[in-house]
Amino acid sequence: MTRRRMAIGLLGAVAFSLTFLLDDYTLFQLSRVICIGIAVIGLNLLTGHAGLISAGQGAIFGLGAYTTVVLMYHLDLPYPLAVLSSTLLCLVFGLLLGLPALRIKGIPLVLVTLSLTILFPPVVKRFDSLTGGNNGLGITQPQAPFRLDLVVPQWLYILDLAVLGLVLLVMGNLLRSRYGRALSALRTSEPLALSVGVAVRRTKIVTFGISAALAGLGGGLYLLLIAFATADTFGFALSLGMIFAVVVGGVRSWTGSLLGAAFVVFVPDYTAPLGDRGPQLVYAVALLLTVYLFPTGLAGIGQMLVNRFRPAGRDRSGQGGEGGAGIDGDPLSPAALPGSAEDQPAVRPPSAVGTAEREGVS
Repeated sequence: MTRRRMAIGLLGAVAFSLTFLLDDYTLFQLSRVICIGIAVIGLNLLTGHAGLISAGQGAIFGLGAYTTVVLMYHLDLPYPLAVLSSTLLCLVFGLLLGLPALRIKGIPLVLVTLSLTILFPPVVKRFDSLTGGNNGLGITQPQAPFRLDLVVPQWLYILDLAVLGLVLLVMGNLLRSRYGRALSALRTSEPLALSVGVAVRRTKIVTFGISAALAGLGGGLYLLLIAFATADTFGFALSLGMIFAVVVGGVRSWTGSLLGAAFVVFVPDYTAPLGDRGPQLVYAVALLLTVYLFPTGLAGIGQMLVNRFRPAGRDRSGQGGEGGAGIDGDPLSPAALPGSAEDQPAVRPPSAVGTAEREGVS
């Protein structure tokens, strides 16, 4: 067992033990981090790994939340089926959203996805008979099954933690697959990707779909947590916060996605004494520090310190690289997850046409 796998096992055990050590409000906040972090992982896949840009992740997150609450409130659907349905709906929506990306990119693509964020709240409010309009729509929080002696915050935290573990496992395997190599080629250069046989159109559409599905999954879990949906909760600020989480947490790093989500969740609480402008001030300073001093984000700061004091000549083969998380030493990189490292062939970036052709990227 590699050190990274041992680190992941230790992190998982510590995270689970927090269920019985922390108060209900802190567990609620950590569950928020996980739900938003799942959506940020989807955005990181789209932006960091595929080189595509979206400003509509918050709206898709809201679509997942509203789909869950509507199915549970109007159809009395069990919450596992409601969350699964919201994930599938957002997957289909993401596949459709990927169609414009076949013709446009850069700023025009940002504007198209930004329009979703701007339009989402008023559209939701318009269908008040279905969504509750300005008043919103609520549900009863799910209780722990099998008569487990767990209060609601404890059960939802365990549920969110389990889903996060599954998401990380699936995403790690996905990036080590042929699809992951296609993403690496696409991010490096679209003409290069085409020249080595990557199905660029299909890869873009599928990536938008997966990213949206993760946003819908996170939104559905978030609805179970807050038990009440209002349109203004899923506005422009949420989408902007997710983009901020990707940049400050660390691009192409799953650890960074979670750290960025934690930053977005906890900063407003700790900056409350600074007034209404406190969070914006901290976000601005953090963004400037990231851009100019720590380009690898929060996930890379610790590894930068490790590298500074690491003995010369020490093997650094554990770095994330192009096909991994992108942050050297990221404990949640694909190389650290089960079924990788010794068990899988290394993921290599398409540094040359011949290399990618031998890999059989399609």
